[in-house]
Amino acid sequence: MLSTPMGFAAALVWLVLAGPAASPVFAEPARWVTVPGKSLVSFDAIFPPADFSGFGRDVSGEFEADAADLSHGVTGRLSVRVSGISTGNEGRDKEMWKALAAERFPAMQFVIQTVDAPSFPPGIAEHLDTLLTIQGRLSIAGVERVKRFSGRVRFMQGRLWVRGESRFKMSDFGIKPPQYLLLGVKDEVGVGFDLLLERQP
Repeated sequence: MLSTPMGFAAALVWLVLAGPAASPVFAEPARWVTVPGKSLVSFDAIFPPADFSGFGRDVSGEFEADAADLSHGVTGRLSVRVSGISTGNEGRDKEMWKALAAERFPAMQFVIQTVDAPSFPPGIAEHLDTLLTIQGRLSIAGVERVKRFSGRVRFMQGRLWVRGESRFKMSDFGIKPPQYLLLGVKDEVGVGFDLLLERQP
């Protein structure tokens, strides 16, 4: 996925909610980055013989937000390495990377434009999800489109756990749905991100 997620963040965009129990230390704009090895983007594809999913864990993202009041604005960017996305089947993965023009465009990126959090209070809490609508510019295979993700965020031991999902067509990005075993993957896919962010000094 992920100026700014998801994801494919974004993921990603990419993102914070602070209720009365939130720590005052977070009541100011701060920089948040993805925790290495703890974030991923995913997709679900419809394939007549058997639907399948793909996961990308080579994810990087950087965001700025006031966890105490998201209405102050959220910016950020999420990036995922295309050749790091795997469906668990080597032959299928190669067809997918080819369809996504991985050699020419090695990363997918999502740059946040707006984040709306209609919940009250307007900040991030420890044990309660804050619902988000995340809009941004998603770039896949060299084509950029504005997309929206439904998301949620909460504090988790001082870090931010952010999730989001959307559905769109591969053809929106000029991508011809790949074929595997002479059968084609359906055009529409579900895309999601699951990010763990830590605050930077």
